[in-house]
Amino acid sequence: MPVQAIPLALISSLYPLGLAAILVLAETVRPRPRVGVFLIGALACTLTIGFVVVFVLHDAGVGQGSQRSDQYWLRLVIGVVFMAAAVFLARRQPRPHSGPSRVSRAASQGGLFAIFVVGVALYLPSPTYLSALQVVGTTKMSTAATAVWVVIVVALVLMTVEVPVLAFLLAPGWTVPRLRAVNAWLDRNGHTLLWVVVGAIGLWEFLDGLAGLL
Repeated sequence: MPVQAIPLALISSLYPLGLAAILVLAETVRPRPRVGVFLIGALACTLTIGFVVVFVLHDAGVGQGSQRSDQYWLRLVIGVVFMAAAVFLARRQPRPHSGPSRVSRAASQGGLFAIFVVGVALYLPSPTYLSALQVVGTTKMSTAATAVWVVIVVALVLMTVEVPVLAFLLAPGWTVPRLRAVNAWLDRNGHTLLWVVVGAIGLWEFLDGLAGLL
């Protein structure tokens, strides 16, 4: 079972822009359909890309049988790339927060299709999401089990959107102030959190790939 995909998917769910988008949409006129359509767009994007990537890897046989070493070389390379990215991010000064302008424009125009497109655009695959898919795609399983794991990974990746949307639909007055507080904390600490998480993923992937090759 590709349990290594779970922590990668959880890390990928730490996406401040997605949470900020939900906050913006929650404070517009008729917010319920807007936050729902945004979530549908994010689901459409992540599920489609997830199935494509995983079944391409699965059909290619990467990580299975005689090609099993390919899996570990891939993880080794991913680890090096992630650690290099963490060093770059740690040395780079964070830019001032400007807010999700694309979401704001879509919300002010009031178009549900535009919000759907924004949901798709904001949830194009991140490196950590692709790493989680790589783990699933290189694990030898039946087609049905592979599809179930794609759904599990997507559900975890979108957890920081799914939970706020559900909470907002059930109790909007309770949810919005808490979304503001979380968003403010991410504004202050998001940059540090990002490079620490990326570096930890890189080290994990590098050590896992090295151990497999040795």
